[in-house]
Order: sequence, then C-alpha cells, then structure tokens
Amino acid sequence: MGVTNVQSDLDILDCLRDAGPMTVAELAERFSVTPTAIRQRLNRLYAEGLIERQASHEGRGRPRYVFGITGKGRRTAGSNYTDLAIALWRAIRSIDDPQVRAQVLTIAAKEMARMYWPQVGGLTISERMSDVARLLSQKRIRFSVEVRDETAGGDHFHSTTATRLTSAVDGPGAHRNSLPILVGQACPYPDLAEIDGQICEWERLWVSELLGTEVNLTRCRREGGGECRFQAAVTHRSDDGDSRECVHAASI
Repeated sequence: MGVTNVQSDLDILDCLRDAGPMTVAELAERFSVTPTAIRQRLNRLYAEGLIERQASHEGRGRPRYVFGITGKGRRTAGSNYTDLAIALWRAIRSIDDPQVRAQVLTIAAKEMARMYWPQVGGLTISERMSDVARLLSQKRIRFSVEVRDETAGGDHFHSTTATRLTSAVDGPGAHRNSLPILVGQACPYPDLAEIDGQICEWERLWVSELLGTEVNLTRCRREGGGECRFQAAVTHRSDDGDSRECVHAASI
C-alpha cells in the first residue's frame, strides 16, 4: 500500500531505517512513485555514503539490488541527539570541582576533534580551516573562511571559499601577512547557546584541537553579532615582521 509521495531524500532514509533493506520496486510501491524517481534519490544517497547496496541472486538473470541504510545514514536521519547533548552538557556544568569540570570539557573537545580529524588533511592553518568550513557546511551549518591582510594601511578582509582558499593565501604572489579566520554564520549548538554561553568556549577548544593551533573567539553571535569568528593566533613571526602559518600536530 502506497504512502504520501516522497518529498525529500530524508524520507527514503527514514523508510530504510524503519522498514529495513528494500529494493527499488519496493520503495517505488511504498511511495507511489516511479522506479526512475527512486533510483535518482538512491544514487544521491549512495554517493554520499548514506546507504549501501547488496546484490541478491535469485535464479538466473541479472542480480537484484537491495538497499539499506548505513551508520552515517542513521546519524543523518531523525534522531534525538539535541536533547541528549543538552542533558550531558548540564551534567558536566553541574560538576562542582572546577578542575574536574575543565578536565572533562577538555577531553570532550579532543573527542570532538578526533571525530573530524580523518577528514581534515590540510598542511597549513588556511587549508585546515577550509576543510573545517566544508565539513560543517555539509551539515547545513554555514561556515566560511576570511583572510585578514595586515597591511600598512590597516586591516583588510576578503572572503574566500573552501576551494579557493589555498590559492588565495598560500599560492604564488600571496600576501605573506595573511591570517585566516573561520567564520560561522550559523551556530552549531543554538539550543545550548541560549542557556549557557560556555558552549562557545568549548567550541573554541575543539576547533583549536582540530586545527592543531590556538584560535581566539574574537566575535560571538551571543554578543549581538551575526556571526562567530575564530581567528588563528600568530604562531610565528619572522625577523622582518611576516606572519607565518604553522600547524602543530594535535595531541588527540
């Protein structure tokens, strides 16, 4: 029996999560759409690693493919992680001993960075910030990277996309006094940020861990601005005053 027509790829994920592996024909019947429409959505989900397929051989002829949800797909589909995160955050903040509380937050920051570490492969801070912006943007949390030029006439900013950042900062002819800034146009933890501003400091901790260098939170949405800005600290300054980027291996 068919259900309401599929409205988004998430409907497919929810169906596979609840009903288990299904074929194209079964999904088409479930959503009352054509097999072609289902295949288009399955191809996108498969390319993103949200579903997997297995060949089922029944008699002679071409194999029949059965599609199932992956671990990544389950995390993308409906979940209750927000409530869990708020409960855990409140539990951490209720720890009376400030040293123990700080230690737990530091461990949590390192674990957060560890989750993203394999997907961040840049050699410079600029490249790694670009990777972080890309990863968060894929989660529908808009982040970008800006470059601050410390010129004689004052600070000048220009925005750059993740794919253009390397050439803008590290390429031939680039200004040698450029410092990258990770800019968040959306908050990754809006519910937590409303009840406790300390989540912003924790975010700074895990971003620093992931980038392998200290960053400063120079602007925060909680303070009335429209964005959060994580600026890389100057790790090395040469005798002629040039700022050099440096990435240290994070101890995670």
